[in-house]
Amino acid sequence: MKICHLLKKEHIFLHMNPSDKNQLLKEFVVSLKKAESIKNDDVILEALLKREGLGSTGLEKGFAVPHALVDGITEPVIALSVIKAGMDFNAADNMPTYVFMLLLGSKKNPGSQLKILAHVCRLVKETKIIEDIKNAVSSEEIYKILECNENTIE
Repeated sequence: MKICHLLKKEHIFLHMNPSDKNQLLKEFVVSLKKAESIKNDDVILEALLKREGLGSTGLEKGFAVPHALVDGITEPVIALSVIKAGMDFNAADNMPTYVFMLLLGSKKNPGSQLKILAHVCRLVKETKIIEDIKNAVSSEEIYKILECNENTIE
């Protein structure tokens, strides 16, 4: 299960400029609704905020994977944003977070979301993908970085 097969290029958002974690999640949801990829935006935002309330999804190396299981999602929805200046996302290493990969999964199939999370964590651990994405200048470049790095860990 490759991220580059699940992530649509129109779900790579380089325009976000959030002031905090909650604003970032809201901007993700608004952007996905504008792209007509989700409908129940209020429910999704609430689920993401609730999940963050359990503990930060900020990992290490400047990377976070905010995620939630949601009713009405049939296939995983993945979106990505890069905040060039970095922001505090209460990451495990207490460092700023730059790359955010939002993951929405189906409550009816939570195992799929777990597989994607495991794959993403392996990708971040075994490659220098976060640094490469941080330095990318376009969504096309980010997509190619994902594709190339995923091919190296097969």
